[in-house]
Amino acid sequence: MPEYLVEHFDTGPDGLKSMQALINEKAAEGYTLVQPVPRNAYNWVLFFKR
Repeated sequence: MPEYLVEHFDTGPDGLKSMQALINEKAAEGYTLVQPVPRNAYNWVLFFKR
């Protein structure tokens, strides 16, 4: 598996709860969130490191 992972994420109407669910899912896969970068109100780019 790659050492770094970049995920584009749209929070949509669920807001940050759905983002937290994705972060938890990636943590279960062995990744740690390094930096979330907001693109606009709903779109984010999330950087993870293994």
